[in-house]
Amino acid sequence: MAHLEEIKLSKNRVAHKLHYYENGKARIKYFGYRISKSKVLAVQMEMEANLALDKAGIPRAKKQDIQANNITLGEMVGKISSSRQHDVAAETLKRNLYSMELFIQVVGREMKVKDVTQSHIDQFKVYRYEYAVLEYGRKKWKLDEDKIKRGINKELENIKTMFRAACQKGIIPSIMIPKFEKYVVDRQRLPKVLSDDEIAETAHHLKGEALLAFWIIRYTGARRSEIARKTLSDDRGLKWKHIDWSEGNIRLYAKKKEKLVPMHDKLQDLLLERREELGLALDLEGHVIHFVRDTLTEKFRVAMKKAGINKPGLAVHVLRHTAATKLLLSGADIREVQEFLGHSSITTTEIYTHVNKERLKEKVRKAFD
Repeated sequence: MAHLEEIKLSKNRVAHKLHYYENGKARIKYFGYRISKSKVLAVQMEMEANLALDKAGIPRAKKQDIQANNITLGEMVGKISSSRQHDVAAETLKRNLYSMELFIQVVGREMKVKDVTQSHIDQFKVYRYEYAVLEYGRKKWKLDEDKIKRGINKELENIKTMFRAACQKGIIPSIMIPKFEKYVVDRQRLPKVLSDDEIAETAHHLKGEALLAFWIIRYTGARRSEIARKTLSDDRGLKWKHIDWSEGNIRLYAKKKEKLVPMHDKLQDLLLERREELGLALDLEGHVIHFVRDTLTEKFRVAMKKAGINKPGLAVHVLRHTAATKLLLSGADIREVQEFLGHSSITTTEIYTHVNKERLKEKVRKAFD
């Protein structure tokens, strides 16, 4: 048993000593006068309970496990948002947090993580689906159930990512990660691409660095974030030092990762031309493209509009889809396209498998004519 001893420091100040035995050795825990007696008694009770468990040969509950059992969704999100901000891109964390906040709106911020079940996931799915249907009605859009379900599936993936991150950070054990059953979407959404004529027509309405950025994405399949900065004070983006002229490669950075992409001869000529224009003003630490991302997107959007092209999706990303599709049509396999695009998972790249299927159909036709 633990024995509590009072130590009178002055008329109004009392400290405490807690005497106990652990592993056959006498030990003393000292509590300063600022620590209330109620807290000291709570520690004494916890210590006596743990000593009783030790005596009975029963493993103690770890402090971390006790904390995990009591942690709420709101507390978990708070811990992740501060500890994960340097692990992933700010945009990724923002998407994860937004989806998690939507989930919390449905089930409650004070809900304990250990109490989250599949029924809560289903509750969230129904709520988000009904909300989306109301939004479609309010905006008088034609109802697209597949699109709504795909959006909810993305939110579920973001929420699952937050639970996994909490597990990786030691905030919760893996057993507390609930099962996420997504909506089954029958019809696969095919990525929008530009034809050769549409590419040429769009390029006709661009000039300067906007045109150069267009061709960089066209030949490398780069993300917008890999070549342009988010703000003028941002140091990220493609720099002249990232271009390896001797090996004919471009090093691209995004989402805490880097990839090496072969530089097409036509793109190399365009970059060399720009380098010669800069002459002595060329700074290897300088950015190849000085526009920020949103400006670049707007210039692409306006150019596509002038070209009479009306395809949904981010204008820059349509060009990225086009590069990936072209690569597949040229004979590259899905793994090579995954490396080219810089996808972490092959599942993400599989949206382009329809190209392989169409190519297979054509080969079957030719083989059996």
